[in-house]
Amino acid sequence: MKMITAKERERLQNQMKRDESKIVNIVLQNAQQVAGEIEKATHQGIYMTDGRYYGYEDIKEINGAL
Repeated sequence: MKMITAKERERLQNQMKRDESKIVNIVLQNAQQVAGEIEKATHQGIYMTDGRYYGYEDIKEINGAL
């Protein structure tokens, strides 16, 4: 598993704080792709508006409002 660095995590969080749409496509480490709207990003991971949660250790790539 690829762990993202604290710097990468901070960059993602700062970018997601913009007032733009928070609809994103997330590619997970297992190559599964999911899409949805981000409710919030914390130091642990990303919470989606529909209740899903993805930890940073499970995320390979995020595309969308970045």
